[in-house]
Amino acid sequence: MAFSGQPSPSLSRGPAATLSGHGRAVNSVAFSSDGRLLASGSTDRTVVLWNVTDLANPTRAAALNGHRRAVNAVAFSPDGRLLASGSTDWSVVLWDVTDLANPTRAAVLVHERPGWLFRDGWRQGGVHAVAFGPDGRFIACAADRAVIVWDISDPARPNRCARVTHHRYVWRSGPVISVMFSPDGRLLASGSDGDKNIGVLWDVSDPTRPVLTAVVRPQVRDWSQSLSSGGAPAVHSVGFGHGGRLLATGSGDLGVVSGTYGSWRQGAVTVWDIIDPAHPVKRGTGTLPLAGLGDTGQMYAVAFSPDGRLLASGCENAAVTLWDVTDPAHLTPATHLTGHRKAVQGLAFSPDGRLLAGCGADKTVLLWETG
Repeated sequence: MAFSGQPSPSLSRGPAATLSGHGRAVNSVAFSSDGRLLASGSTDRTVVLWNVTDLANPTRAAALNGHRRAVNAVAFSPDGRLLASGSTDWSVVLWDVTDLANPTRAAVLVHERPGWLFRDGWRQGGVHAVAFGPDGRFIACAADRAVIVWDISDPARPNRCARVTHHRYVWRSGPVISVMFSPDGRLLASGSDGDKNIGVLWDVSDPTRPVLTAVVRPQVRDWSQSLSSGGAPAVHSVGFGHGGRLLATGSGDLGVVSGTYGSWRQGAVTVWDIIDPAHPVKRGTGTLPLAGLGDTGQMYAVAFSPDGRLLASGCENAAVTLWDVTDPAHLTPATHLTGHRKAVQGLAFSPDGRLLAGCGADKTVLLWETG
């Protein structure tokens, strides 16, 4: 069932803290397992670690410089000792952050550059997303048109152990731009852009041999018109909730504006029941109304709260929405979080669920209280 709408102004909430200091767009945020640190990765090629224990006075704890191009993704290991940063320079750096006064590079995971050119867009080549498995032994990297899995049980000697693609014919698939492990580590979800825009569930019970389990497709208002107007909606983001029983995908519901020369994109967040991973069932879809002709609203980010009651979505038109997913078949917007002025490109809940961090093209990281 689909729900379209926005919460009333009385249910809007501004940020509790604003973290500034990046020189360009901020693409990704991640909390450490104890919730004391927040990492942000930016197009300015840096990763910043913020101490957010005192929300009234968050401070910069460290700045990591090691990439030659934009940092697209950051993720903490489950024990908080490592931070992974993925970049357009086709590398993932594993940082040892046990000593914030002297963070060091534990390893660099190098991914080969493709032999083809990417279309224009803000995601062009490189590593778009990274995710640690729940035991910290494996890390998955969305590297161009493939998902690469590394065994980092010995971070000083990482071992590339698997590579999978969304489609057997590389020219029919777009870059993989999102990836995440389920809480129990048995499933891996990934989303892609391009001519075959899909979300894929992989069985990674044996991470060295991922097996394609199911494919999910975002909703689209008119598939034939969408294809003729520039492509189908990409799966920009994926997230697991309710202990891995639900999967959320963030995408764009692409359609054609009658009588115009272009198309519009309306943001859509979809929740899937994956109790049977081989047969996902679409439970509910939430969309945000467009402000007017020319407005764009693809969902670049989704994140479940730790208790599974809320689903946060970040939109191309700067909207951040908390959806009530108590009943996944009836998504309702509970709160609209204000503050961002441009596209929201990353979201992360703190481990206790009391804070939501968002980042975007306006060069800032915002923190909202969700309680």
